[in-house]
Amino acid sequence: MSDVWLKVSQFLGSLNGENINRESYVRTPEYVKALEAWKETEQEWEAFLETLSEGQREKAEEMKECLEDFASAQEKRAYIQGYADCVQVLYHMGILKENGELVLCMKNISAKHE
Repeated sequence: MSDVWLKVSQFLGSLNGENINRESYVRTPEYVKALEAWKETEQEWEAFLETLSEGQREKAEEMKECLEDFASAQEKRAYIQGYADCVQVLYHMGILKENGELVLCMKNISAKHE
C-alpha cells in the first residue's frame, strides 16, 4: 500500500467515525426522518420481540443485525465514494495533476470497496 493511500485511508477512517455532534456533520432530511421513525417504533420492536419464542427472537435479532451491517456497509461505501468523486472533480478542474500516486490511490479506493 502506498504512503499516500495509507494517509488517505487513515484520514477517511478518522472522519467516518468522528464525533457526530461536530458542526459540519451532515444530517439530511431523510436521515432525520428515518431516525425519528426508528425512535417511534423501537419500543414497539422490543415489545414484538417479547411475543416470540427464544429461537424466533434470536433469528429476528440476527436478521436485524444483518440489515444494520448492510446499511453500515452501504453508508461507508457512499462516504468513500464521495471522496473519490471529489478527487476526480479536483483532477478534472486541473487542481490535481495526474501522477502515479493519484492513479494508484484511485485504483486502491475502487479495489477496496468493490
